[in-house]
Amino acid sequence: IGIHPHETDNNEISVDEIVKNFNENPKIIGIGETGLDFYYNNSDKEKQIKSFKKHIEASIKTNSPLIIHSRNAEDETFEILNQYHDKKLKILMHCFTGSKNFAEKLLDLNAFFSASGIITFKNSFDLQETFKFIPLDKILVETDSPFLAPVPNRGKKNEPSFIDFTAIKLAEIKGINKTEIDKITTANFNNLFFN
Repeated sequence: IGIHPHETDNNEISVDEIVKNFNENPKIIGIGETGLDFYYNNSDKEKQIKSFKKHIEASIKTNSPLIIHSRNAEDETFEILNQYHDKKLKILMHCFTGSKNFAEKLLDLNAFFSASGIITFKNSFDLQETFKFIPLDKILVETDSPFLAPVPNRGKKNEPSFIDFTAIKLAEIKGINKTEIDKITTANFNNLFFN
């Protein structure tokens, strides 16, 4: 449950409302997608920050993972998360496209990183290098459906079955086989969401 940073101008939710919804619906297993998007600026910066902090507080109260969107806001995202470093947040960087430096700082906060179809794009060399650097026990895969279909389906509407292409590329980047990447990312998901 959460409010995407693009929607914070028109939607406001309290920490208590997030917690109440989380507690009343056993199908909800995380808080978000929340965070900061200073690329599109579809919502006011300060409203995004205020909403992000509410979601962080709800994540702490529910002891649940915080699914974070961060675009053109690496410094601000880290600065805010670092204010809660003693709270042992369960962080998932959704559809991670950040820098290696950002990833390194987030690893100090025990963050997990989700790879999307973007890692299969021919011009994503820097991102591939970043995922090569991120430890295996901190990586997940996702579709971000209906967006960001991986090669060879780039440009099509993404769907869950396409996650295999992302997993194959991630296995190649990490120098292991796809069966191993499947087992590792599944274990990481269970570790983050159910421990």
